[in-house]
Amino acid sequence: MGGHDRERCGENKSASPKRFCRVGSPGRYHLLGRSGQVGVAPVSFKTDAAIGVGSPMKEKFEYLLARFFISLFQVLPYRVAVEGGALLGRLFYLADRRHRAVAQVNLNVALGKERSERERKRIAVAAFENLGRTVVEFAWVQGKPAAEMMGRTTFEGIEHYEAAIREQKGVVILTAHFGNWEWMGMSISLLGTRMNVVARPLDNPDLNRMVNAWRERFGNRVLNKRTSAAELLRLLRAGEVVGILLDQNTAPGEAVFVDYFGRPAATHKGLAVLALRTGAAVLPTFIVREGSRHRVLIEKRLEIVRTGDLERDLTEATALFTRTIEAAVRRYPDHWLWVHRRWKTQEQKKR
Repeated sequence: MGGHDRERCGENKSASPKRFCRVGSPGRYHLLGRSGQVGVAPVSFKTDAAIGVGSPMKEKFEYLLARFFISLFQVLPYRVAVEGGALLGRLFYLADRRHRAVAQVNLNVALGKERSERERKRIAVAAFENLGRTVVEFAWVQGKPAAEMMGRTTFEGIEHYEAAIREQKGVVILTAHFGNWEWMGMSISLLGTRMNVVARPLDNPDLNRMVNAWRERFGNRVLNKRTSAAELLRLLRAGEVVGILLDQNTAPGEAVFVDYFGRPAATHKGLAVLALRTGAAVLPTFIVREGSRHRVLIEKRLEIVRTGDLERDLTEATALFTRTIEAAVRRYPDHWLWVHRRWKTQEQKKR
C-alpha cells in the first residue's frame, strides 16, 4: 500500500494487524494488513483441528498412502466408490469421538429447538457420510473426461451467472463447505470462465500440490488464502470470477460477529470489502447431492446496501452473506460441515 493510504489511516503501531480504513471520497473502502493481505475461508478438507507439519519422511508416507487409496477408488465403478466413501464417513463418525462431539454440540446449538435428538443424530451421521463421499468422489473424477463430470451435473439459475459475467464487473461465488464443494468448483470452470479459488494450503506439500492440480484441471486457478487484497481487487475489476467459502470461524481481528443460527459467529469481513469496493456481483452458489448426480444452485445476486458508514456497511453485508449460507444449511442440513467449530472464537471470548 502506498504512503498516501498509510497517512490517511494513521501509523498507530498498536493498532490491530488488519484494519479497514476509508480512503479518499466517502463510501470508498480499503483493506489493510501487515502486507496488504486478505485472509478468507479455506477450500479444504481440513477442519479446525490442529495438524502440525510433520517430518519430510512422515509427509512422504502420508502422500504415498493417500495415493494408494486414491488409485484404488479410481478404478472402482462410480456407485461403488462413492458408497465406499459413505462407509468411510460412517466409520469416521464412530471412531472420531472429538469431531463427533463437535458435530453434536453444533447441531444442538443450531437446531436444538427445531429437531429432535434422534433427528440431530441422523443429520450428524449423514453429514459424515457426505464428507466421505466428497473426498472419494473428488479423487474418483480425476482422470475421467470432462463429459463424465458434466453428465452427472445439472445447473439451476445459470442465467444469473451468465448475466453477471456479461457485466464485466467481476463475480464472487459465495459458497460454503456444503455438498461436494470441490465438485462444484470444477464443474463451474466447465461453463467457460475461469474461477479463481481462494484456498488454505494443506500442511503436507505433496498432498497440497496434488489437490491443487485437481482443482485446476479444468482451468480454475488456486490462490493462497493470503493472496493480497490488491490482487483480488485487480481480478474482480478485470471482470474475473473469484470463489470464496465464508462459513468458517475467523480470528477476532479479521472478523465481525454476525448472527448464524441465532448465535454470534466470527465471520471474515474481507468479502464485504471486496464487494463494496468493486461492485462485483455476489452470487450465492451451492451444490446439492441427488443420488448419483449433483445439482448446482446459482441464486440471484445479493443486493448490498452502501450507506457510506464503513462499519455498518461491512457488518450488514457480512450478515447478509451469512444469512444466505444459513438458509442453504437449513434446507439441506446433512450437506454442511458440522465438524467445524463455527462458534469457536465466540466461545473463547466468553472465557
